[in-house]
Amino acid sequence: LAYLKLKYTLDDLNRVSGKILDAGCGGGGFAKAIKHYRNDLDVYGVDIARHAIAYAKKNSKEVNFSVGDLYKLSFGDEVFDAVVVEDVLEHLEKPYQALAEIGRVLKKNGVFSIFVPLEGSIFSLHFWLGKFGWMVKEKHAGHINKFMKKSLRFSLKNAGFDIERNRYSVHLLGQLVDVGFFAILDILGKKLEIGVEENLKDRSILRFIKDTIARLTNLESQVLNFIPGAGIHIKAIKKWKRF
Repeated sequence: LAYLKLKYTLDDLNRVSGKILDAGCGGGGFAKAIKHYRNDLDVYGVDIARHAIAYAKKNSKEVNFSVGDLYKLSFGDEVFDAVVVEDVLEHLEKPYQALAEIGRVLKKNGVFSIFVPLEGSIFSLHFWLGKFGWMVKEKHAGHINKFMKKSLRFSLKNAGFDIERNRYSVHLLGQLVDVGFFAILDILGKKLEIGVEENLKDRSILRFIKDTIARLTNLESQVLNFIPGAGIHIKAIKKWKRF
């Protein structure tokens, strides 16, 4: 399911060497995937959820995992050559404070690779459904911020980043799948305690269906990456200190 995010992140890290941080790493799957494809990198992962870090550490794959607060990271100034943030800002009460802290630990000219849902955009089904009071994504996924491209780009620039590239994803098919998935969760009264990948690990038929849907939605987004969707991948470069 995270294929396209990983592909774009690895593209962003293509010329990076040294230490990278996955900020808000959750259960660690994304950080481990980066380490798998870029074994030369010294990969760190932090998350505020202790149970998520405990899960990540069960098989760390040489990634350095620790509990950490994105508002006050336990690293020194300008430690990392790159920072990765995937599906995190929409969960934070103070996303702009987190951006400033990320800028603090990132070296000058370091790479910031980020994916953010644009659920405040007119190109998002969640935006239009929200007009009718449909708040299921907020209930089950904890999305408390609905970003738009313009405000997100402004926040990045205000935090000291120059935007080098952006690509869109989560277009019509991807959005229909996303809305349908969370609608089913809500109808069944289910809570997603761990990722979909882990839930379906031992269910071959459901895993096949998930993989087929993922291939189709990823293909759609790659073909339409220049057309606004409900998600945006940004590669930014740190140019000046906010702290």
